Amino acid sequence: MEKNTVLLQDTEAFMHGELDNVTVQQNCIVLDLVQGGYVPYGCYTSAPIPMPLFDALRVSWNAASPEDTAVEAQVRVMVDGNWTTWNSFGKWSPSLHREGPPYQARGPVQRWPDRLQLDSKYATAVQLRIYLYSKNEKVSPAVMLLGASVRMVDVIPARGRLVNARLHLMPYTAARRAPALQPWMDAAISLASLTNRWGADLLPEEFAQVLRDWRAPDDCGPRNLSFAAAAAAQWGFPAWVAYADLALLRAEARAGCGAVVTLQSTPAQIAAGAPERHCAALRGFASSLDGEPKVLLCDPYAAAEDFGCEIEIPLDDFMVAWDNVALLMRQRKSSTPPQGRTRCSAWIRPVGTDAPGIYRLYLNGEEHPLPDDFCAQGGVLAYSLPDEHPHATTAHRQFSYVEPTQGGILLEHGDTPRKYTVYAIGTDGRMIVGDVTV
Repeated sequence: MEKNTVLLQDTEAFMHGELDNVTVQQNCIVLDLVQGGYVPYGCYTSAPIPMPLFDALRVSWNAASPEDTAVEAQVRVMVDGNWTTWNSFGKWSPSLHREGPPYQARGPVQRWPDRLQLDSKYATAVQLRIYLYSKNEKVSPAVMLLGASVRMVDVIPARGRLVNARLHLMPYTAARRAPALQPWMDAAISLASLTNRWGADLLPEEFAQVLRDWRAPDDCGPRNLSFAAAAAAQWGFPAWVAYADLALLRAEARAGCGAVVTLQSTPAQIAAGAPERHCAALRGFASSLDGEPKVLLCDPYAAAEDFGCEIEIPLDDFMVAWDNVALLMRQRKSSTPPQGRTRCSAWIRPVGTDAPGIYRLYLNGEEHPLPDDFCAQGGVLAYSLPDEHPHATTAHRQFSYVEPTQGGILLEHGDTPRKYTVYAIGTDGRMIVGDVTV
């Protein structure tokens, strides 16, 4: 691990901290169990962590947080020999309308939704804590990883040794994804690019729902990388955010891992509707025939078609566009997410002659009507038809995004029978999916 990044992620590491109404079991922090029920809240506080001199910090957590539970990560730093107040990064759970904190300046500490920055001061140490909450005594959140990464000062970034590594990530374009989730879809696509090469077959929309920051629009931008790392962990992929240099990115590519990076959009991309900064998946490094080093990316804003998003740019251009922040990920050890299955299959049946063309979903034999405001409240409803040729992943299919009709979905009849696949994705990232031939 880089000396500017600390990850606590096993029993031994967690046991060095202070446990208040929580315990450590199976490499996770969970609430204490008292007389057969979990206590409503508890807190884990790390020991103080010395760091190289730094002026900015990012916090990451990976947690399984079932319905009626949440976690809340906090951090404080040591400036001029004194600890600052604790800074929270918001309560987080897939089932919450989770919000990163608004920008706040207190003394030299500037807190943004997903990072801390110091103005005219430097810090020398970090202390982390995370609260666990539960409204249901039968369930507890479980924290698998808690980490911090700092931006060191007065350090020349290492470039590392040259590497020729080409990872086979899955490219997806933002232009073909759910329009309602566009402001942060680039981050979700980049996560899907990394996970789907390991066989996860997740839709970017599933990630987009879980990493969504519901705070009111502000000048800080809609992407929250701490939430993105937590979202990856919902499907079992350990992930964290780090201040990085070129040497670290090269090492990650050499190890076959890839990374999510945030880049300044080109003028052409901005003119085509891209935000000023956006996320892309790093898929390796190469050298051109003239010896110029290149960076290989899956850039969601590079093209209107999925495989047009596999691009390469000169290393010098990449270093100008990149902000030295990376989301790093490791392959999951189990195909079962820590919270269990996040998808369920549905039967899809016609309503009948009273509503021609309307089909409703049935779960376990019972009708599951979709609320009229399902999409207005943040859900995504879509369908796909078989394409002319099979695809590497489900997300490469052509999706049509629609609104509910009379508690179901309107599917048009064609000249010949057609097999529709219907997807309903809630704001917690859980998806109902089913097939019907019309």
